[in-house]
Amino acid sequence: MASLMSSNQEAIPRPLAHFPPDMWGDRFINFNAQNYSEKLEGYAKEISVLKERVRAKLVDHSITHTEKMKLIDAVERLGVAYHYEKEIEELVQQIFEAYTRNNFEGDTDLYTTALQFRVCRQHGYKVPC
Repeated sequence: MASLMSSNQEAIPRPLAHFPPDMWGDRFINFNAQNYSEKLEGYAKEISVLKERVRAKLVDHSITHTEKMKLIDAVERLGVAYHYEKEIEELVQQIFEAYTRNNFEGDTDLYTTALQFRVCRQHGYKVPC
């Protein structure tokens, strides 16, 4: 049975593919991370500085709750919220408590109200509809 299958596979002619040369050449095939270690270290330093700037904005008391909610939303949408989990949880709790003290009322537009509703619900707070 095995010899029958192998003879069938040999009998099927396979078309050859003639692809044009790659426009990138060998650039990515010959990548060596050791050649870029200084560049990667520079990127790592820049990333750590930017992370601290975002963390400072999250804990800044001069920024309004609305601006903080927009920042939390942007950080979560970018997928980097895991760097600031503790700060975000504390902020959402503070914002939720502030809005419950005001009975969920304030001079907010529809976007801000929807943002507060969604972010608080995503973090497990029961916000009335």
